[in-house]
Amino acid sequence: MKTLTLSVAVLATLGSAAIAAPAHTVKAAGAAKTAALVCPVTGTKIASAAKAYAHETYKGKTYYFCCPECKPAFDKNPEKVIASAAKGKYQPM
Repeated sequence: MKTLTLSVAVLATLGSAAIAAPAHTVKAAGAAKTAALVCPVTGTKIASAAKAYAHETYKGKTYYFCCPECKPAFDKNPEKVIASAAKGKYQPM
């Protein structure tokens, strides 16, 4: 009976070690995705920086625009446009 108890204890210890979760998570190589470009004025997705109508760097961050009307709207009040976009609120065009 002593051998059986010892065997069960060893199996239980080994079994729990085999299913223990890792202390940290490692991302697989190539798992990072490119962030989608979104016009901060209208919320329209832009396929790539090359396909954007225009762009503007404001306080170290580059913003891309989907059409000719969006860049002047951004230039008029960039703080307001950025704050609205952060809340998911966009202007209809």
